[in-house]
Amino acid sequence: MTDQIEEQIAENLARAEMYRLLASVFYRELDETQIATLKAQPLAAPEEGRMKDGADAVYRAFRMAPPDTLTRLRVDYARIFLAAGIYEGDTAVPFESVFTGEEGILMDDARDEVLAIYRNEDVTVQADLNTPEDHISFELEFMAILCDRIASALQEGNDAEAARLLELQRDFAQNHLLNWVPQLAERVDNYAKEAFYPAFMDYALGFIENDEAWLEESLAQ
Repeated sequence: MTDQIEEQIAENLARAEMYRLLASVFYRELDETQIATLKAQPLAAPEEGRMKDGADAVYRAFRMAPPDTLTRLRVDYARIFLAAGIYEGDTAVPFESVFTGEEGILMDDARDEVLAIYRNEDVTVQADLNTPEDHISFELEFMAILCDRIASALQEGNDAEAARLLELQRDFAQNHLLNWVPQLAERVDNYAKEAFYPAFMDYALGFIENDEAWLEESLAQ
């Protein structure tokens, strides 16, 4: 195996780890361990751009965090992503259907589309989670799974499969992440009371944008 292939494998495993980090933060309220990690270790980011700005804002959000940070962030998560106390107007519930469907409701066309893509790749969402498949965390986890599979294909010397998965990722990023996550970021800004979630939303969107550009470049090569 060449050094170049080993580097590509490592790069895709690192991408998988990042997608899983993002998915874990959006899936449920932060716990004490996650908060401690975010306080102790700055988020990795390029030297400039949206992702860097988000990482810096996350650092500032925790630098002078009060003792009741855990409670504050749990309340903010409920307000933003569960629409707790929101009785009218748009919400920031993190489902693609809410942002891309004509009715702005759950279980619309986007959910059916991503479910079909998952099934085509033999990926399933646990039924007992009782959460529609177009939740941002599931879409991010799907990208992580594909990263793992690209790494495995490269390990096995299956360049054709690696290329197919890269193209699938590029299309999924364009059609089922970047088509609605920017709007989600705007609504998070509207509803958040604490600094963390808008900052992390910028960080996540910056990574998705950078990764889509990396996918385009990789496929061009």
